[in-house]
Amino acid sequence: MKKQIFIIGCGPGAPEEITGHGAKLLEICHEVYAFDRIGDLYKDFKEGIIKCSYQDIEEKIRSSKAQKMAVLVSGDVGFFSMAKRLDEKFRIDFDVFFTCGISSLQYLCSKIKLSYEDVRAVSLHGREGNLPGSIAYNRYTFVLTGGANNASKILKDLKQNGLSGIKVTAGELLSMPGERILCGTVEELSEISFDSLTVLLFENENCVNRDMPLFDKELSRNETPMTKQEVRWVAVNMMKIEARDVLFDIGAGSGSVAIEMARKAHEGLVFAIEKKDNAFELLCKNKSDLGALNVIPVFGEALEEIRKLPVPDKVFIGGSGGNLDKLVKSLYRANEDVKILITAITLETLTEALEAFKEINFETDIVCLNCSKSKKAGSYNMMIANNPIYIIYGEKNDK
Repeated sequence: MKKQIFIIGCGPGAPEEITGHGAKLLEICHEVYAFDRIGDLYKDFKEGIIKCSYQDIEEKIRSSKAQKMAVLVSGDVGFFSMAKRLDEKFRIDFDVFFTCGISSLQYLCSKIKLSYEDVRAVSLHGREGNLPGSIAYNRYTFVLTGGANNASKILKDLKQNGLSGIKVTAGELLSMPGERILCGTVEELSEISFDSLTVLLFENENCVNRDMPLFDKELSRNETPMTKQEVRWVAVNMMKIEARDVLFDIGAGSGSVAIEMARKAHEGLVFAIEKKDNAFELLCKNKSDLGALNVIPVFGEALEEIRKLPVPDKVFIGGSGGNLDKLVKSLYRANEDVKILITAITLETLTEALEAFKEINFETDIVCLNCSKSKKAGSYNMMIANNPIYIIYGEKNDK
């Protein structure tokens, strides 16, 4: 008969928050293990709790003679919990059971009387993540902080990236002595120091529906050329953008493609690079007006600026300033798996794109898009043709 391990979610901290079922299991288990903070909080609730680190727990449990053992984990076993990793360690040799608890999300939302079925939950506890996208496309975003990504740092970073006015609730030391729940804007709370045990709940009243395509009529215009909506829709879908991608829009112009891509990469970032003053000003306005919080405008020459930015997963090139070949090679040197899409209205640019892809052994997919749109002429509708556009997509040839 296999030994039994009960992994028990014990809530955000205070022993009073453990469920009745969890408390009963603690009574019948011969040994109870807890990690440092939880062990301290539960020392008066259950005698003989064995405190240990995550690195040591496997050796201790495997060498134990106890038939029934419990491991206390914070929060709920199904919400960014250590329970999953513990199950993977022990499930072959032990009978492992999960017992749910109250998560910090549930606890905080009950305190502020908020229903949480529409809340997007993100963990930045010891992980990298691009929070502006989650905030941009969700009314509510809940964030587990920790490690280098503590609450104070996250709030300061968001303020620096232009999210000062977003509403935020900070829940510090939830259920524990010193509990503090503060509401305000990112700017207001960024000036406050918080304990490492703090969660954040953001509210964006102007969140964007990421499932909607971007229409030309939504964009502000000046003399800056703009990639038309039909071309954007085809090009962006050809790029096979994923939620967490890091993207470049080189020659971003009005920002139309960057904003379209940002809705696809709704947990990623889009760096929109533009060198002309009037176009850059328009790009920043459209980003702000359309709530594209995960678009980062970058002013300057693309060849210089891309060296300072994170390595991209995919790149759109709408304007190269005569440096197409150099740009393609520079992007390839940074990441051999990069995917690049180029739009061209001239045969010369088409030829240059094909040559650049050929030199780095990229497999290509080419579309020539001929688009006509209806226009009212009295009581008639006339179809007016736009210039044909070449869309050239390239990626590493693994054959």
